[in-house]
Order: sequence, then C-alpha cells, then structure tokens
Amino acid sequence: MSAPVSASTVPDLLIAGCDVLPGPGEERRAVDVEIGGGRISSIVDAGSAGDGSAERIDGTGLLAIPGLVNAHTHSPENCLRGIGEGLALEPWLLRMFGSSGPYTPQDHYDCALAGAVEMLELGVTGVVDHLWMTPPSVEAVDAAMRAYRDIGIRATVAPLMDDHDYTEDFGAAIGADLGIGGMSHHVALPPAEELVAQLRESLASWHGAEGDRLRILAGPGGVQWASEELLAGLAAAAREHGAGIHIHLLETTLQDRVCRHRFGCSAVEALDRLGILAPDCSLPHSVWTSDGDVELIAASGAIPVHNPAANLRLGSGRAPIRALLEAGAVVALGTDGSASSDNQNLWEALRLASLIHNDAAAGRWLTSSATLAMATSGGAAVIGRNAELGRLAVGAIADLALIDRRGDGVAGSVDTTAALALSESGRGVRHVIVDGRPVVRDGRCVTVDRDAARARLAEQAARRSPTASRPPDKTRRAMEEMMRFRGTAARLTDNEERETT
Repeated sequence: MSAPVSASTVPDLLIAGCDVLPGPGEERRAVDVEIGGGRISSIVDAGSAGDGSAERIDGTGLLAIPGLVNAHTHSPENCLRGIGEGLALEPWLLRMFGSSGPYTPQDHYDCALAGAVEMLELGVTGVVDHLWMTPPSVEAVDAAMRAYRDIGIRATVAPLMDDHDYTEDFGAAIGADLGIGGMSHHVALPPAEELVAQLRESLASWHGAEGDRLRILAGPGGVQWASEELLAGLAAAAREHGAGIHIHLLETTLQDRVCRHRFGCSAVEALDRLGILAPDCSLPHSVWTSDGDVELIAASGAIPVHNPAANLRLGSGRAPIRALLEAGAVVALGTDGSASSDNQNLWEALRLASLIHNDAAAGRWLTSSATLAMATSGGAAVIGRNAELGRLAVGAIADLALIDRRGDGVAGSVDTTAALALSESGRGVRHVIVDGRPVVRDGRCVTVDRDAARARLAEQAARRSPTASRPPDKTRRAMEEMMRFRGTAARLTDNEERETT
C-alpha cells in the first residue's frame, strides 16, 4: 500500500492540451492547466504554459471539470447494499440497525476506504460522511478519518449522534404504543453531554487536518431523535471550531408529525428558533418542507442536500428542489448511504435530479446547469469551501476530474453541460486530482490498494450477511410494530387535520 497522501508533498503539475468546463454552461477548448501548491496557478492556451519542470498529464481529448462533491452519505452502509427492499424509511432503519450488528474501528476504516475508492474512480473528489456508529465512539470517527487521510479524498465527517427518540413520545401521546418499534430498543442513545464531549475530541483531532483537506461537522441524526440539549451542545461545539452542522430533515411524513407534536411548529421553524438554521447548516433530504419552510431555509442560507435515489428507493417523496432554487437557496446533491441508494455514484443522483422535477404541463424544468452546480459548488458550500472549490479558476483549490471526450457520456454531445448531467455515468473518468495531487490515473485509484480494499469490504458483507439477509425475530417484530404505527399515526393525524379545518 502506498504511503498516505500528505498536503506537504503536493507536486507541481501540468495538464497539457485539455478542454475545461470551469463551471456549468461554460467551456474553453485546448488549454494548459498549471497546478502549484495544491491550487490552480494558471489556465492558458495550449502550448504556452510553464518551463517543462512540472509533472505532466497529457490532456489531449480530455475534459477537465470541477470534482464532484457527494454532500451526504453514510459509509457504514457500503457493506449493506440491497438491504430492506420494499420498505419505507422507519421499518427500513429497524431492519438495518437491528440486523447488521456492531462495527469495530477496523470495520469503519474498511467501509470508508472502499467507498472512497468507488467515489474517486467516478470523479467524486469530496464527500460528506454522516457517520453512524454502533456504538458511537471517538475511535470509530478516528478510523473513518484515517481511511480518508490515507486515500487522499477531501472528506468531511459528521459523526451521527442521537440521544432520544421522540417518535416514541408521539406514540404515547396519541395512544399508539410503539413497543419495540422504537429506535431506543435497537441502537445506543447516550446522554447528550457524552456525545458533545465525543464531538469536541474529534474536532480537536481532525478538523482542518491534512492542510484542511479533512474536516468535521456536528451531525445530529435528526430533529426527531435529538434533544434540545444535544442540538444546542453539538452546534456550539462545532461553531467554536469554525465548523458547521449536518442534520437529517423531514425525510418522511411521520417525522413531520413527530416534530409538529413536539414543538407545535414545523421542524424547520424549530431549528430556526434554536439558532441552528444558518449558512453553516446543511439539511439532507428536506422532503416534507412547506412553502413557509422553503422561504425560511432560503432566507437563512441553510443548504438542503437532495438525495433523489434514496428518496425514491424508500418511497419517501420528492423534495421541492425547484421551489428551493427559485427561492434562492443553495442546494447540494448526495447519494445517501449504499443501503438505501445502493451505490456511491453521484452521476446517477445527478441524472435523477435532472429528470424527476420536470413538469411539462406546468412548463417548469430543472436545467442541467442547476443540477451540475448542485453536484459541485453546492457540495463545496456544505463543507464550507465554496469560495475555493466547485469551479476551475486561477487560485481555486485543484480538485478536478478529467473525462474522456470519446467516452459514452460525452462523445456525441452537442451541449457539454447537459451531456454531463444526463448522459455521463462516471465510466468516462480517466484521471482525478485532489488538492493538486493525482489520486486516480487511467481510471484506477493509485493511492491505496483498491483491490484489497474491495476484498475487505466483501469479507465484511459476508460476515454480516446471515443476520442482515434474515433479520432476527426481534427485528422482524419491531418492523411489524413500526409499519402498524405508521398507518395508525397517519390515520389519527389526518382525522385531526380534517376536524380543525
């Protein structure tokens, strides 16, 4: 295995004779791109760059684009692909957590490393890993961070932390006991002060490491699973270190009902009242947001993260992405974890985002320029680097992918931006550069032994398979309880809404 990539050993680099897409809808043909100290130092006409001392990549026939940023995933799910088909989110979560078993730090390292190999080879240069842990621990965070350090990807880890399941409280209030369908029966929910202390330790160890290639975010699991003490404590700890907050938001109608019961208002309004909603706050999913929520999100500068594949897989609904963009919100794009989206291919999420929001009858379309921006500059905003990432420009951090113009995705294109959003699959990615350092050459990750990483992931999946493929009796009962509860909660709250109107 190669030595870990270090920010202090970034070589000078010349990409000679490539085409460049600095940002969506822009294109420049036949240029030389010079990189020094991890940043783009010049973009000039081909043949006019440098003195020949830099390492050289032949860019003939290649298109340089800003590296994609996967703004929401869960690396532990890389060994749980295909689990829980045909389930809505809440029973699916019970299936996953109730049957996958605990993770050691080495398990977390292996899952994160294999996922990073997959993403890098597809041209994804940055990732936000909302890292769930069974159980939560500083050692688990350390393991994932070491994997990202070793492979050379730009990674931001948000340790997922919950301390109370308010779904159970909601059930008790409406007289519909959730029984063992509550999350507290299947995952550890440590006290808030313990979780805040863990986050502080991870921030001190990793936030800004490797020349700021690695970062930490606060990662409360969701408004319905976190006390006000936990939300406030995690946000304060993160902001003391110049970090932000990454929190699931309103993925299902049940979550909306739970939050409205708890706060007497929407989850978005509650986050705003608690001081969480701000430009450093990112909101994966944001599916069941009202018109008022959309306006509040846009006004606050918070960043919704669209996860179309997972939302379709789990039947959660369709986020109001057009409305958010029209309101002025910056929107990012994510795959979500491989147990719900089944891969880490952001190109697939990009294509889905470009298609599922179009409405010919209403004359409303989502442009490829908008969706490609979600996959690049939108993701850069989530990790707090939107001033330096997401575009190819002099002075920008050199995170980029080189795509073969003769590949299936763009060979026949008449509009490069549209072809990238609608046709490219990632198969055309030839070289990938992160922080000025080549990490993928000729389609293959060169910083770690990618075959060994995939073999360890397969071994872990095989180890978990007996219970993951056939859930224990307790898990099956919990799933049945939750499915009944979802139906009861929907009927009761729908009746209440009809009575009030």
